[in-house]
Amino acid sequence: MSFIVRLMFVVISLATCLTTARADDSVPGNDSIAVFAGQATWTNFVESMYAPWRNDMADLGVVGLAYSHRFGSVNDITGGILPPVIGDHLFVEGEVGGSFRFGDEDLGEGWAAAYLRCDNLPWNDYVYTTIAVNTGVSYLTETSEFERSRDSKSEAAKLLHYMGPEITFANPENKNLELLVRYHHRSGVFGLFDDVVSGSTFITAGLRYRF
Repeated sequence: MSFIVRLMFVVISLATCLTTARADDSVPGNDSIAVFAGQATWTNFVESMYAPWRNDMADLGVVGLAYSHRFGSVNDITGGILPPVIGDHLFVEGEVGGSFRFGDEDLGEGWAAAYLRCDNLPWNDYVYTTIAVNTGVSYLTETSEFERSRDSKSEAAKLLHYMGPEITFANPENKNLELLVRYHHRSGVFGLFDDVVSGSTFITAGLRYRF
């Protein structure tokens, strides 16, 4: 976990240096660019989230870049189908991104995903926080032997389901600059994609700038 600790320290330091707010930064922009980096874990996806101290980190890193666009809140899109306390604070976003793996294998990756993001958290006047979940697809430039070694059937595929749940933190007066922590995860969805059961999970951290 030492790599992740060092990475988090660097990201937080950068965010601290860049928190000068402008007059319009209290309202987040609809477009964004995110950069992140992290390390793969041998631990399965669910356990790595609910018991992160149990993660068995692999000698495999990743760096990524992603562009996203916010289409609006659920109520904006549907004309007010949900109560404002819910529908005004659930946002629909689209994302495309690419990453490069290094270490035990050198591979490129591209993905496209749809996100649902919530920002109605009780402490947001102090630390603006969002939680987001997604669904999408991910494509590798080559089949991953790391993913094959983790699969119960020793299967692997270039095209798999992409899941990148994340949590972000920002200054309430500068919501356009976010610190993000993301689980960068590919999965065969229990065999739905080419009979692949497992996949890969990277624990990552980075920065997002909204505009």
